[in-house]
This record gives sequence, structure tokens and C-alpha cells, in this order.
Amino acid sequence: MKVKTMIMVAAICFAIIPMVVFVMVSNIMLRNNGGSMFKSELKDMASAQSSSIQAILNKVHSDTATLKEMSAIKSAASSGSSTAEAEDIIKRYMGDNPVIRDISIINNSGRVIAGSNKGNYIENYGAYSDYKNNVLYFDAVSDTTSTDNMMFIKSNLDGAALFVFYNLGDESSILGRFASASTFYNQGAVYIIDSKNNWSSGSAISTNLETQFTTAITEKIPTLSDDTLTDIIEYNGTYGKTAGVMVRTGGEDGLVALVACPVSRTDFYSAKSLTPIILISILLAVASFVAALLISKIVTRPLNKIEDTLQKIRRGNHEARISNIANNEYGQMSRAFNNVVDEIVVSEDRYKVISDMSDNIIFEWNFKTNDVAFSNNFNKKFSYRPPSDHFGDSFLMKAKLHPDDANRYRSDLDQLEKGKPFENNEYRIKNIYGDFIWILMRTATLYDADGNPLKAVGVMVDIDRAKKSEAKLTEQASFDALTELFNRETIESQIDNEISLSEMRKSEMAVMFIDVDDFKHYNDDYSHATGDQVLKFLAKTIKETVEGIGFAGRYGGDEFIAMVRNSESNPPAEIAQRLIDKLAAGFDADIGERLGVSVSIGIAVIKDDYNTRVEYLIGKADDAMYSVKKSGKSGYAFI
Repeated sequence: MKVKTMIMVAAICFAIIPMVVFVMVSNIMLRNNGGSMFKSELKDMASAQSSSIQAILNKVHSDTATLKEMSAIKSAASSGSSTAEAEDIIKRYMGDNPVIRDISIINNSGRVIAGSNKGNYIENYGAYSDYKNNVLYFDAVSDTTSTDNMMFIKSNLDGAALFVFYNLGDESSILGRFASASTFYNQGAVYIIDSKNNWSSGSAISTNLETQFTTAITEKIPTLSDDTLTDIIEYNGTYGKTAGVMVRTGGEDGLVALVACPVSRTDFYSAKSLTPIILISILLAVASFVAALLISKIVTRPLNKIEDTLQKIRRGNHEARISNIANNEYGQMSRAFNNVVDEIVVSEDRYKVISDMSDNIIFEWNFKTNDVAFSNNFNKKFSYRPPSDHFGDSFLMKAKLHPDDANRYRSDLDQLEKGKPFENNEYRIKNIYGDFIWILMRTATLYDADGNPLKAVGVMVDIDRAKKSEAKLTEQASFDALTELFNRETIESQIDNEISLSEMRKSEMAVMFIDVDDFKHYNDDYSHATGDQVLKFLAKTIKETVEGIGFAGRYGGDEFIAMVRNSESNPPAEIAQRLIDKLAAGFDADIGERLGVSVSIGIAVIKDDYNTRVEYLIGKADDAMYSVKKSGKSGYAFI
């Protein structure tokens, strides 16, 4: 039998048929005696109305509060005239709130300042003066015989009043489905009553409460406490003897819900039927449970085969496949599964070959299983052999770090488990020969469907040669005698090495060409000694600004170079502006004056073109600097 057919038959036999039998038996039993359960149902329904009414009150108070805070609404009220902005706000607010029928700002004479009837006078406006501020009412001032009735709330503004009118009687009304879908047992209904005893059970509004519900209801309303149910109230209603329960929400100016139903409808319930219904339910549940176990065992047997095969593959048996494939949907699934596994195995083998041929070491850390796996080429560089795949035994935990890098590495490892990539990701680790080598670690975090970290995939790149070249260049660096910064030759060597490091890091770098504006002025108007002081001040400021994120050098005369690494996280524009501001603040020269320094800065950035020559890069930064000179000096520009 097809799996789909099997599941369909099981659903009919063990769900639909028992439910039909249960409903038929329950219906017969419930008709015998309905008194206590009928009253309980009335109270349950009445209790449910409190939150519904509170939601309505919260909605209207939120609407008025929001509108009153809008400056255009305030302005229209205080000035007595509308504006395009006020009309637009009203139109958009109504568009976003389909339950709102109209929003109007009305002055004390009844003229509509803003709203759909702008310029008209509201008939019977004087009658609204008896309605309290910020209280929700049925609109009984208008013609109550009309089917176009509404609810409204009035809120005083400066010299005017804000009226928000809400639709009644359909699913987009302020009551929503509250009134239109509140009937039960054919003749039962929920009625909403406002603080002026206007009432409605749908779109029709009436003020004659006593005629409909008798004094048994009207005399009870003033004594109600908030969100407290009354006892069952019996009175003679339209359909004969009626039972009702009332609840009020929002204080004396809030709304009252009356849940009422003719007593004749009690034949829907029978308290005496509860025990046999429970027994039948238990028997049906037990029978359904047993049947479900048998069916699930039969249906899931092929799935167990798939699970067992997956476990074998996970343990390293890449030859494991599903056998004894049936000719049904599970058979199709099994064949598809085998095909997918074939493709995965081929892809994984290809991945292993590529990673083994590469000098870079790839690793994965599965946060769910807490296992760590390294590519096979790991053994070419490090001698560690983990006793298990567990994270605690892995090279990530057991690597021998240089003492100066150990604390930083452990901190980055803790952050990696929380889904954050390595930040300070260059470390010295002892290799297979017992030497410390520089390793760059880049990671990416994969997340599950709930957004939780699932695994981290990383790569270890050997940057030892480039880092040691950088250190050697620094050690052998030639310095400018006056500023004690790198000289031109050293600058070019350092930049060339930084390009190689940026390529390994897959990061950006920036070169800043800095030229003093009108430097001749310092030598001519003061002295050459003052000019030298300016250059020293400039050199010291540049060096402090890029300390830790790059280096600085004197390129020649009054021209300086600053290199910024990882410029995607160290924005060169911000660094340039910071440098301009510091230099403009000036220094106390030996001549007894405080001298400010103006500079023009050109910036060239390498993002992915790591084949760029040093001379070309510096030349581009120089071009950008001259564009600043031409446009007024004292600024920065990119090329």
C-alpha cells in the first residue's frame, strides 16, 4: 500500500470516525440537562469580554494620544485653520487604521477645522458638550435610525476638540468581529453598553436600554465593579425568560458587556453527561494511541533505515547506502537520498584533496556536538595528535601559543563560540619543528534556522615570512634625521610588505600623502628653525595618530606618508580629519607664538587589487593631494 494511502486510511479510522461518534453521543447527552453548564458558559463568555473591551479602549486612547502629539494637529487646533500637513496626517492615519471612519478637529462653534467635512458645521454639536473628555461612546447624537452609526471619542485640544469616529457593524469596525460574531446558541448575544446607557449588538445603536432589558439590568449597571462578573441575572427579554451576566471595564466611564441568552437554550448542556463523556473520551484516546503506535511503527520503519545509514556515514563509512528499496514514496526518497550521499561524498573528497594540496589549514568547530575537525595538511605544519574530536582535546585548545599572544588568543576563542569572528587574529604558534611561526586565522560563523551559532569554519594562513620580513624591515629601517620617521626608501619597502600582508588577511589598506600648506611661509616669515619645529610637530602628530594601526614616514621636504592597515575598520577619512584637527590646534613654538599647521591629504585605498605597485599607489595618493590643493587646501580627498 502506498504510504500516502496508508496515512489517509489511518487518519479516517483513528481520528475522523471516533470524533464523529464522540460528537453524536455528546450531542445526545448534552440535551438532557443544561442548567449548570449553561450558566458556566455565560460566565466564561462574559469573562472573555474584559480583555476584548480593554483592547478597544487601549486602541482609542492610543489613537487620540498619538494624534494630539503631532505638531500639525496641535497647530490646526490652536490656529483654528487646517493645513495641508494636518490633512495629510489625518488621511494617512486613517489609511493605516481602517477601523477609523473619520478624524475631525472641531472648534467650539461646531465648525470642522480639519477632517473629511472641513468647513462644515456639525449638526447637534451642542449635544456633544454633555459627553466627557477621552471617553468612548456610541454616537447617539446623530440619527440613530441610520445604519451608518459609529463610536467616537472626544479629546480637548487648545481652543478645539479632536473627534475620532470609528466604524461599527462589520469586520473592519472598532468592535471587529466582536459584535457581529458574538451570537451563540442561535438566540444568545453579547451587547455593549457605554456610560450614557447607549447600547449596541452590532451596527444598530439604541438609547432605550430599559425597554429592551428591563430594570433588572439598568439598575445593576451603576453598581458594577471593574472586571468583576455579576451573578446570573434573569429577566423577561425578547425571546422570553433570559439569563445574563455583565462585566464592566474602564471604570464608570468605560464600557459594559452583557452576555445574554434565553433560558430555553439550556438544552445544549447537561452536567450529568460529563462523566460518561470523559469515559468515552478516555477510551477513544487509548484506542487512538495504540493504533497510532502501530501505524507509526509501520510508517517510520523506512525512516529508521535512513537514520541508521546516516549514522554509518557520519562514523566514516562513506560506502554505506540504503538497500532493499521499496516501490513506493519511501523508495523514491531512498533513491534520492543515495544520490545525494554520492554527490556529497564526491564533493567532500574533492574538498579534502583541494585542502590537502593547499598550504592553508582549514578547520571546523561544530557547536552542537562540540567537535573540531582539521584538514589533513595540518600534520605538515603541526605535530599535535588529538586523542578525540572533542573541542577540549583539539588543537584549538592545546595549541602552544607565544606567551605574548596567549591571553589574546583565548579571549578571541571565547568570542568565536558566541558567534563573533576572530578580531585580533594574528598569533605566534609553535610548529612541528618547535619554532614559533606567525599564523593568520580567519573564521566565518554558520547559523541555524533560529539564528543560533551552528558551527565556525576557519582557515589558518602561514604569514610567518611576511611578518618576519616586516620585523626585519623595521629593524633595518633607515630614519629621517630631523623627524625620526622612516625615510623614503624604508617607506616604500614597508608599503610593499604591507600589500602582501593585506592580501593574506583579505583586508583593505590605505596610503595617505600629506603635504604642508604654504610651508615656505614658516621659513620666510619666522625662520628655518621654526620651519624645522613645524616638521617635527607634524611628524609627532602623524605618528601618534596612526600608532597601532599603521606607520608614518617623511617622503621628502614637507611631504609625509602614513599607511593605515585594515582600513575597512579604521576609516582613513576619519583618521585624516582627526589629523587635520590636531594640526590645526597647533603647538607653542620657540618664537613665543602658538602656530597652527594646515595640511592637504590625498588618500589611495587598496581593496582587492594586491598587484598594485608601490610607486603607483603613492602616485595616486599624491594626485589626490594635489586635487585638495587646487580646491582650497586644508582637507582630504580620495582617488
